[in-house]
Amino acid sequence: MLRIGQIVADISLKTTAGDFGVHEYFGSSWGLLVCYVADFSAVCTDELSRLVKDFHEFESRGIKILAMSCDSINSHTKWIEDIKKVSGLKSDEEFPFPIVSDRNRMISLYLNVLDAKCIDEDGIPLPCRAAFVLAPDMTIQLIHFYPENIGRNFDEIFRTIDALQLTFKFSNDLFTPCGWKPVTDCLVSPKIPRGEIEKKFPTATVIELPSGKDYMRIVPKIEVNKKYDKEIIMHFNISK
Repeated sequence: MLRIGQIVADISLKTTAGDFGVHEYFGSSWGLLVCYVADFSAVCTDELSRLVKDFHEFESRGIKILAMSCDSINSHTKWIEDIKKVSGLKSDEEFPFPIVSDRNRMISLYLNVLDAKCIDEDGIPLPCRAAFVLAPDMTIQLIHFYPENIGRNFDEIFRTIDALQLTFKFSNDLFTPCGWKPVTDCLVSPKIPRGEIEKKFPTATVIELPSGKDYMRIVPKIEVNKKYDKEIIMHFNISK
């Protein structure tokens, strides 16, 4: 079974945009792999339409999207026209991301996404609504599983991506608390010795707890956002 922090295998893929490997497609970008149940179904169409509508939001975060189900390339190609209609994309516009065909379920088995109760007309299991977020080094950073009858929450995926990218900018010295958003305080990693906290985060506050342990180390959102914005500016200046 796949784990957080594990490098995803370089699987060969057959997609609506041609054949390629996982590592070739994502390259050094952040990645979102979305597994869905079946083509021509209401919730799946709604979900992929949302991905189309929010494609530029993902793109602005450096996220490349890949969708997958057990239907054929021919089925995907026809279904894309329905997704375009629902999402408001014009029929002559290019669909923004590839859809993988996993007819033999080998990729689904590797990802461990097959639903125990959701089966096709031949009695073969179908994928659940799964989502994987991959870091640029191809390590798995997020795993979300939803059942067939529940549409997934892409707002939570956006929130998690923002949190992951923030903590990566700070070399994982920074943690995000429950319900974190970009306007929320953060936490200092417990791996940093107390004596070094002030050097890395001068405005951090350590809460004195009844246990005597010093794990509640708060970094104000002002300091976090200031440093984060500076990192982003430096990144884009170097890129240019």
